[in-house]
Amino acid sequence: AADRIWLNGVEESATTGRLASCLASVREAAFAQGDTAVPADWKVHICSENNFPTAAGLASSAAGYACLVSALCKLYNIRGDVSALARRGSGSACRSVYGGFVRWVMGNSEDGADSVAVQLRPAAHWPGLKVIICVASDHRKTTSSSLGMRNSVNTSELLKYRAEYSVPTR
Repeated sequence: AADRIWLNGVEESATTGRLASCLASVREAAFAQGDTAVPADWKVHICSENNFPTAAGLASSAAGYACLVSALCKLYNIRGDVSALARRGSGSACRSVYGGFVRWVMGNSEDGADSVAVQLRPAAHWPGLKVIICVASDHRKTTSSSLGMRNSVNTSELLKYRAEYSVPTR
């Protein structure tokens, strides 16, 4: 009767916020495509388990939304680039849809439809490259990434300059 999601065994809200927006976007794309494997109005139950700290500031939401959207797009038989759909859940999720080295293209469209990810190199491009992540705390952070970035832009002259002059030209 309703969309439901469990994250690491705890039920989260599926009717508001980023998850609801993400589900609506995928369903809208499925409806627009017209030939889905299942009816676009079916409700989904999602059970997600991860072994990486959730909401600790290590991009777990980006990875989670990329995974969620990829799975939903397979369910609904959505073809083509799904990075813009993943971005509806988490901005950085568009980069997590692809492996390897990925660029997030800002885009110009008012609705953000052209803000997508482009894979620059596959994961196998630099086989010797290793990444080490040291988790100092696996507790949920008290400030969301979006709010933290807004606060940083508002309080850092260097970041204000970067956001205004450097980012748009790149």
